[in-house]
Amino acid sequence: MTTAIVFHEVQDGTVWANAWKQGPGSRHELFGRIGVKCRTCRDPNNPSSLGLILEIPDMAAFEALLKSDEGQRAMREDGLKVETMRMLVEFTP
Repeated sequence: MTTAIVFHEVQDGTVWANAWKQGPGSRHELFGRIGVKCRTCRDPNNPSSLGLILEIPDMAAFEALLKSDEGQRAMREDGLKVETMRMLVEFTP
């Protein structure tokens, strides 16, 4: 299991947050299909600056989902500014 923190900016924080509401078609459901558990975070001073805490059982499957047509479509729909995305992965020195 890999723990990761992903930071990014979006065009509209409300649109992004709505995509993460629990239920059919949510981003939780999308990532849940490959076993990824997600926690959402938001900068309290900038609602378009967002992040995720992810528990990823299979990094290859996660990376494939992000590169897939479905993953790319979700990013566009959510207004993700892809160039701002950064991922930190937990490690033990």
